[in-house]
Amino acid sequence: MKNLLQLFIGLFLCQLATAQEKARNAADYELVAEDGAWCWFSDPRAVYHKGLRNRVYYSYINSKGDVMISARDPRTKVIETFTLHEKLEIDDHDVPSVLFLPDGRLLTFYTEHNGVSFMRKSRSPEDINSWEEEKVLAFNGDKITYSHPVMLSEENNRIYLFWRGRNPNPAAGSFNDWRQYFSFSDDGGNTWAAARNYIDNKALNNPPYLKASGDGHSRIDFAFTDGHPGVGAEISVYHMYYEKGAFYQTNGEKIAALEHLPLELTKVNKVYDYEQGHVRSWISDIALDKNKRPVIAYMRYPSADDHRYYYAYWDGGKWIDEEICKAGGWMPVSKPGEEQREPFYGGGMALDHKDPATVYISRQENSIFEIERRTLKGKSWTSSAITSHSTVNSMRPYVVEGYPGNKPILLWMTGLYIHYTEFHTSIRINE
Repeated sequence: MKNLLQLFIGLFLCQLATAQEKARNAADYELVAEDGAWCWFSDPRAVYHKGLRNRVYYSYINSKGDVMISARDPRTKVIETFTLHEKLEIDDHDVPSVLFLPDGRLLTFYTEHNGVSFMRKSRSPEDINSWEEEKVLAFNGDKITYSHPVMLSEENNRIYLFWRGRNPNPAAGSFNDWRQYFSFSDDGGNTWAAARNYIDNKALNNPPYLKASGDGHSRIDFAFTDGHPGVGAEISVYHMYYEKGAFYQTNGEKIAALEHLPLELTKVNKVYDYEQGHVRSWISDIALDKNKRPVIAYMRYPSADDHRYYYAYWDGGKWIDEEICKAGGWMPVSKPGEEQREPFYGGGMALDHKDPATVYISRQENSIFEIERRTLKGKSWTSSAITSHSTVNSMRPYVVEGYPGNKPILLWMTGLYIHYTEFHTSIRINE
């Protein structure tokens, strides 16, 4: 019995040592963009596409405000880069989203922060070096932020585009009077339907934040809040999904058909209810598991310097909602003598959409933000470090969408992040 126990201890220590050996100083990972940043909204930011070539395509904003896209061959590690728009804004909210059309051409969408929305289409399949002229998508008086495109094959490859926009006729005294809007295109992005408000939050006086994730066929899932945690404390997390012309609660109960929009935010069921927890929250990611059930990663903030990562999944009848771990405090670096402007910006986390039982997190350790992999096995979490003993922050991890390999491709930011309008960061990869 004693020998058996010693064997188990030895195996455990061996596995632990192996896991530690795999973790590296963040600066030792390959740079795939020496000057690059992104916010954690506007998705997908990085996608894998296999056609004539097998490459990862990823987008970002550089410190000059240029809107960028790159493509990297995972085998040769050769990278091509193109500037979609020079000096749009120095603002990480402007990061493009990337969508592949059935013929292999790319669509990119990017917006100013509360401004104009743009779109570009590549001239040839898988080619990021030649693009059609940039188009301005004139929606909602051009007060737009973020882009979330989703294509559904069972709707004849209709492309839905979701964003946050301002009500063209804001109420007096309201906080910007923001809403969630969408449009769609049935011709590969050449023309777009009139913008429609689909979530009405007019009574809440706080801008909603939303993440969208499609299954590629018929369904789009949404995780959203009723506000920004820096504007108001009473922030809850909601979930619904769209399928075949209507929006539904998590349990399949119909909320509203497309012809009966907008739907009232307060009529959507909550994943996390502030009134029960009395702690403000914010969303990070959403995916569907192998049983087509939603999984949501989100944050709670007992205080501005105490961020917690949470994981909620639908078991078929109810939400199972649990804390993953403490995440540390805010991620932006405060300048001497200045108050922190974004105390609810954490290191960030992202689900592996291929296997959403795995989540990648940026967590503060000894004042440095490091990247970890956390995996839910049964009722407990396992942990392994991606970066360790770093001298530079690692933040806002993102799992490349659609990669079929056994080991997910992970991208993240490293460097000095002061504000969404001031950053000196790079993009790195876990290969």
